Amino acid sequence: MFDTDQPRQTSRRDALRLGAGAAATALVACRGHAVEVTGLRQDGIPTRQLGAITGNDPAAMRQWAQWLGRPQDHDLLYFNQDSWEQLDQSIGFIAGVGREVLAQGRRVQWSVPVGGPGGYDSVAAGQRDELYRRVASAILAAYPRGNSRIYVRLPWEFNLPSQSLAARDAGGRWAARLYVAAWRRIAGVFRQVSHRFYFDWCPNIGEGGINPEQCYPGDDVVDVVSLDLYYQGQYDDQNMRDAGRSIFGYRLSQPFGLAWLSSFGARHGKLIGLSEWGVDDDRAAVFAQLLAAWIVAQGPRLSHHNYWNRSDGGINAKLTDGHLPRVARVYRAAFGR
Repeated sequence: MFDTDQPRQTSRRDALRLGAGAAATALVACRGHAVEVTGLRQDGIPTRQLGAITGNDPAAMRQWAQWLGRPQDHDLLYFNQDSWEQLDQSIGFIAGVGREVLAQGRRVQWSVPVGGPGGYDSVAAGQRDELYRRVASAILAAYPRGNSRIYVRLPWEFNLPSQSLAARDAGGRWAARLYVAAWRRIAGVFRQVSHRFYFDWCPNIGEGGINPEQCYPGDDVVDVVSLDLYYQGQYDDQNMRDAGRSIFGYRLSQPFGLAWLSSFGARHGKLIGLSEWGVDDDRAAVFAQLLAAWIVAQGPRLSHHNYWNRSDGGINAKLTDGHLPRVARVYRAAFGR
């Protein structure tokens, strides 16, 4: 999802249109109340973590926990991705929000972007090392001394043509090798600051503008593989009138969809996750139910899942304002208390 340290209205993504024969049959049924058990791996990376995306807003974080009936395990925060200057200026603010979250006993997931379109050239050339060193140092300073692991999502949705973080060079051309070089450069800087950091590689669901696998940075710098996935009624309803069941089947089986995520993670020995997901249409309650069941079914292979409880960014999937009552009931039945 596009983000800054202040909300920004923008188009969420290119339309993902389905032909009449493109939908597959959903393969997962949600049976009763789902119970999640969080844990830690031997390397200290937490698993089965529930997160919320609330716009870097501590008040909205508290509202989410009250609505859900339990605190989220972590909050996903975003540094500004509009420009290098604004990324730099957001460091203090976002680190401060992170300190507040940590003081309340929750974890933080930190989304660290490049500074606007075409930003990968200067990163790969080493010209942004000092900036990323400041970002990493500010994040690390938010934590008490210790060995707890620190999650970082490096530039995400890189395969989405409309995303400012798309894996393009300064001339606007798709550039997988450049993206990989930039990713590895940022990860290297973070590891120079601390070995507590671990990294999430997060395409948008589907191929988009470039094959995501061409942009895989390598097993030595990736700890988690995740996807961003949304149900948008404007594009996904298609008059199928099955509450999103067909669309879930498609998301499961489509190229670079949920089945791919599971198999790619297994092949590379990585945890998997959904770094962003949301539903903006209350007619899609079955989609939400099936996706919640899929999340629970991943068990200890799952790193995290984060719900987009926001009305901006081109998709209004907010559950706490009451405008999606069916979807909200499904979510709370699966993950609330």
